[in-house]
Amino acid sequence: MTELVTVDRLDWAEFAEHYWDKRPVLVRGVRPMPFVAEEVFAAAVRAQEYDGQPTAQFTVERTQQGERQELLPAAADGSFDQYEQRLAERLGERGYALIVSGFHAFDRALWSREKEFFGGLWAQVGLPLTGAITTMFHGNYDHSPVGVHKDRFATFMFGLRERKRMRFWAERPWDEPVSSVVDYARFVPSSFAVEVEPGDLLYWPSSYYHVGENCGRRPATSVNIGVPRDEHKVEYELEDLLADLDPRTLVNSGARLELLAGEIAAPARVEAPGQVLTAQLPEALEEALRNCREQSLGERVKDVSHRRWAAGGFEPVPD
Repeated sequence: MTELVTVDRLDWAEFAEHYWDKRPVLVRGVRPMPFVAEEVFAAAVRAQEYDGQPTAQFTVERTQQGERQELLPAAADGSFDQYEQRLAERLGERGYALIVSGFHAFDRALWSREKEFFGGLWAQVGLPLTGAITTMFHGNYDHSPVGVHKDRFATFMFGLRERKRMRFWAERPWDEPVSSVVDYARFVPSSFAVEVEPGDLLYWPSSYYHVGENCGRRPATSVNIGVPRDEHKVEYELEDLLADLDPRTLVNSGARLELLAGEIAAPARVEAPGQVLTAQLPEALEEALRNCREQSLGERVKDVSHRRWAAGGFEPVPD
């Protein structure tokens, strides 16, 4: 029995009552549509040009590409059609997946419509404690590179180009102690699936295991908005209070850690003989604690709170 509900209009009050954190729902032909394919492509290009730090992952078949620069969208492509043609000449029949994270920060018009669209949801359920994430998925892959998995985000998927299938399980379909499964054919009978067409909006709660599948060999494009619901950590709040993060750090944990630890001179690692920690904090943690005490966090809290409300759930705000 399918657990999916299909509706022909989006009413945020009805959505919050019947679907939010409860069950998937498909909205056919959602209006207004906050994403336009041409703007999404342009924002994805600018994301790759940002300070030489691409925010993209590129996978061919099941192999993530380390040397991926020539495979990423470029201004010279001009559009998804031209980009797909260039990749077809390079990759042939091989399936590929392009994932671009945090690209809303590179197009103000796109960000503004996204913020306005989700304002109705925040009025019903509240602004996310930490910002929602914006991710583009593009490719002709058989299924998502990570396989069947569960996120800590409730997800809103907007179909942009071609059809895409999402397959769901209300509970984890395997017993092994693993977080994802790439070869999932044996679990298909216990799943249910929905095909998303351009202009559709599909929502699913964070509790659902899922995998994305293409409906044909033509590359499909979608934009996913992830709203954090599970596994919230205090460190996410501390990062906001202690440092100004830029789009790079949304997907680069090393850069984020370097920024947060910039004023700490003591070594970050210490020896613990016999696996027993001493009663005294390591010097690096003492320095971090002193830095926190010396900061005027009262003003910082006001500043961060103001920026969060102004961002409407989508940080960082484009220039």
